[in-house]
Amino acid sequence: MTFTTFKVPGVEAVEQLNAFRDQYPQTGQYPFLIGPDEERQRITEAAEFNQESPEEIILASQKVNLDEWVAERRAELEEYGFSADEMLGAWPGDIIEKGSLSLHKNVLSGRIHPEVFLGQVQIESPWQLPAALKYGGWNDCPEPEVQCAFHQKWHSEFGAEICGVAGDVVECTVERPPQDQQSALRLAWEQYWYCADIVDQGCETISNLGATLLKSPYWFFWWD
Repeated sequence: MTFTTFKVPGVEAVEQLNAFRDQYPQTGQYPFLIGPDEERQRITEAAEFNQESPEEIILASQKVNLDEWVAERRAELEEYGFSADEMLGAWPGDIIEKGSLSLHKNVLSGRIHPEVFLGQVQIESPWQLPAALKYGGWNDCPEPEVQCAFHQKWHSEFGAEICGVAGDVVECTVERPPQDQQSALRLAWEQYWYCADIVDQGCETISNLGATLLKSPYWFFWWD
């Protein structure tokens, strides 16, 4: 389950990514966007550091109880004064801008990089990508098996597929996003436990996150 990478012009990255995604059911080679060379090096080095095999990570992911994992995460935060009511915030109303894929762009200027990398790996389902990359387990980023468990759940419920992985970013496309406020808030809480930085250092409240998730075809995760 070794992944390979190859260089493409930045302006063609999303088009080529989508073309390879269309071919995945026939080829079994799952494509993902990485970004510039420094991001390629980061995920490659991280994979080399983890001694577990992808197969072992996938097996471990099937034993992860996400309810228990979230409960432990919440208990840790409550020791430092975490308040769910304060974190929830007020619903901001409709948010028109639902995001897009971004790893082929400069995070500050928004300009497309001249060249970026795509990756490919032989996996049976998109949720197995964190196992193939051995992605996670540093700073506040969940371990690879927890990554797989969350993404397997979201793939089943929302048709979410990881389409981009950089050193500290995961991006997803979403076939069946939540269609109402209650479902969007429930998902927002799940995503907060998985990746608190998107709220704590991003949109500030669960309600703000939920509004961006409502009917959105894209998800974004980032760990500081």
